[in-house]
Amino acid sequence: MTAMVIADLKAAYDFNAKQRKDLKKSLKASGIENYNSNGVYQDLIVVQENLYNALQNRINAIKMIW
Repeated sequence: MTAMVIADLKAAYDFNAKQRKDLKKSLKASGIENYNSNGVYQDLIVVQENLYNALQNRINAIKMIW
């Protein structure tokens, strides 16, 4: 993931956010109100954190170059 450029990381982050939003809608339509108990939702949260950290690391690396 370190070789990904900022645009790729941002696109993946946005795609993950859309997946989470769609999953929330689907769970709500199914009558499930507690999203945090859903395993798929938890996986998406972990992916979001990893993408955010990778994005921050990439930005910080660029700042250090400047």
